[in-house]
Amino acid sequence: MTTVRGAGSEVGDTARMAAESMVSWLQEFDGYCGLLVLADADSGTARIMTLWESRQALERTERSRTQVRESMVAAAGAEIESVERYEIMLDDRA
Repeated sequence: MTTVRGAGSEVGDTARMAAESMVSWLQEFDGYCGLLVLADADSGTARIMTLWESRQALERTERSRTQVRESMVAAAGAEIESVERYEIMLDDRA
C-alpha cells in the first residue's frame, strides 16, 4: 500500500486518474489481482493498494513498480509518505 500526500482537496480525483492510467500496465504482470484507491480530501492523503496473488509475485515486480510509482506521484505534484506491505488475513467481499 502506497500512501501519498500533497495533492490537496483534489486528491481523490488525482489518485483515481493516476491509478486508472496504471491499471492496464499492472494487468500485464503475472500475479496481479487488483487495485484499490482510497482518498481523504480533508487531509490531502490517498492510499493506493495493489493486490497480488503471493509475496513472490509482489517481489518480482518491485523494481518496475517503484519506478512508475515515483514518476506518477511526482507528476501529480504529491509526495510518497510510505510504502508498506500487508498480508490479507480476511477478505469478506462478495
